[in-house]
Amino acid sequence: MILDYGDLLSPEPIQTSIGAIKKHTLREISKLTFDRFGIYEALLKATPDDIYAKFFDEDKKAAWDMLDEDARANITVFDIITNEESIRSLYTSVLDFFFVENVSYFDNVFIVTKSPVTPNTQLSEDDIVGFVTRDLFQEVVEIIQQICCIYDKKKEKKEEKFKNEIARRMFEKMQKAQEEEEKRKAKKMQKEYSIPNVISAVSNKHPSISPINVWDMTLFELIDSFNRTQINAVYDIESTRVSVWGDEKNAFDETLWFKYNHDK
Repeated sequence: MILDYGDLLSPEPIQTSIGAIKKHTLREISKLTFDRFGIYEALLKATPDDIYAKFFDEDKKAAWDMLDEDARANITVFDIITNEESIRSLYTSVLDFFFVENVSYFDNVFIVTKSPVTPNTQLSEDDIVGFVTRDLFQEVVEIIQQICCIYDKKKEKKEEKFKNEIARRMFEKMQKAQEEEEKRKAKKMQKEYSIPNVISAVSNKHPSISPINVWDMTLFELIDSFNRTQINAVYDIESTRVSVWGDEKNAFDETLWFKYNHDK
């Protein structure tokens, strides 16, 4: 489910058939702590490979590595959640944080309820808002990724068709190498693009957002303001240059400051 720019920009929760997904303010994220929120984001972006690499001991990592590529390809994050209590507990916390309602896990599904659930709770039909099943899990994760500005648009590409199995494996290896390079670059820029640093940058550069009122913004509003502030800085430089030196080549784009860049 790809969310509309207006739906993302609005502070109102995203309404789904199984509950409402909240857009937390920076104040709420800071109460959770930025470190904990970073773990939540890592889980939301994690593949099975990532989970085994970051969240399991050496024995389980070795068992995972012994599986062939086809076997690993058929295991989903939801499968790991179902089979591993520690991972199940982490993802329950993640979903419970983002849903307006309460989230718990029973019988291989996440249950979204109006009130908190304990092992002794007797649920009625009126208590249950919805279920995050295996089939719906990835869609819910992608909605949350979008409101956190961590959704990878490249995943929207259609599945590649290959002449044979060798071509498919070569393509997958190239993709994996490209992903590793992107992760390396992202790690290098981690501090610059960390939420605390972006909060500091925007609240000290933006004409109306300050270190006092920035905490009432949602994360999406912050990142959107950060991106617009960068564009406006370029626009100001270019407009000043043109006003002084002219624009003989007609290269100045006077619409730069309000261009729609969300889908890029």
